[in-house]
Amino acid sequence: MFRDDSAGRSTLVPWVLGLAAAGLATGCLIVNEDRLDDAVREAGVDAPPEVMDAGQMEEGIPLVDTCGDAEAFELFDSTSSTMRVDTTGTSNQIVSCGSRGAPGNDGFIAVDVRGGDLWHFHVIPDPTVAGQERDPFLYLLDSTCRNTSCNHFSDACVGPGDEHFAFVAPADGTWYLGIDDRNEGGGVYQLGAYKLNCGDNMAVHGEACDGTANCSRDCREILGVDRPSEQLPNDNEIEANFIELPADRMIEITGSIGGDLCTYPDVYSFENVQEASTLTVEVRKSDGTVCDNPSLTPFDLVLRNPDGDEVAGGQTNASTGCAELVAPDLPAQTFFLYVEHDSPIEDRPVPYRLHLALET
Repeated sequence: MFRDDSAGRSTLVPWVLGLAAAGLATGCLIVNEDRLDDAVREAGVDAPPEVMDAGQMEEGIPLVDTCGDAEAFELFDSTSSTMRVDTTGTSNQIVSCGSRGAPGNDGFIAVDVRGGDLWHFHVIPDPTVAGQERDPFLYLLDSTCRNTSCNHFSDACVGPGDEHFAFVAPADGTWYLGIDDRNEGGGVYQLGAYKLNCGDNMAVHGEACDGTANCSRDCREILGVDRPSEQLPNDNEIEANFIELPADRMIEITGSIGGDLCTYPDVYSFENVQEASTLTVEVRKSDGTVCDNPSLTPFDLVLRNPDGDEVAGGQTNASTGCAELVAPDLPAQTFFLYVEHDSPIEDRPVPYRLHLALET
């Protein structure tokens, strides 16, 4: 994101869910018992539903078969260990999420959120279970449980790779996290749910940074003229690299994409401070010369606004066939630049050099 030094930080609460056995992260899921108790009192009940201790969490969280089920185990801020989930006892209630097929058994847990909360969800097949042929599909549905409007999901990896996505809660409410699969049948998975607390000087899984010298007020790694290289991870809006433009509002950044069986994008964020600006993004070769071969850009450049709507994208240079992007008449607001690909680039990482210019 082009840096804005104005005051103000998001107020968030961290979850650090230990996934050491799954190879994802270390730590524990931090509990806010006070807020949980408040929620229980507001609901007019004597005890929270199905609160589990650490030993029970290691054994597994119970899943319900149907999104919206009142009996769903509900996450507030409360658990303290890796969550093991098992769909071998559920059925295939959700056959697709958006346009993506999900023929595997699915199970759900409920997640209680407050508007503005930032979350990070992560799942992998449980590595301690031998012989699983799993290809997980993770998604989040609102209380209507309409899978046709499935806007929050991860199905980026082919096979047993990890699936993860970031989520900004639009309002207070209950959402349903679905653990599903692209293969038929059920499986056992390790599930992480992180609620982020930017500003507490403690980076956790799902936060790119927190409190370090090159960390923005929104806990994003800052890129600039003296630090132009992509910083990982940056595959979602919450962890997007934050681009700080110099006075002339032009900069070159470098990165790479691909080299595995996943289609996670690279995401960069910037703030346009002048109305009616035009963003131009050109792909250049490693020596700084302009791209002259479409094989150098097996990806698309896409510009999105904070609501996720595409502002511009899918453009190519008429002479060279290389990806490029021109977005005129931009309002003064935050934007996200995606480097993305629809199919895995599994044979090699593809390096890129992007020249960005904002002009009025």
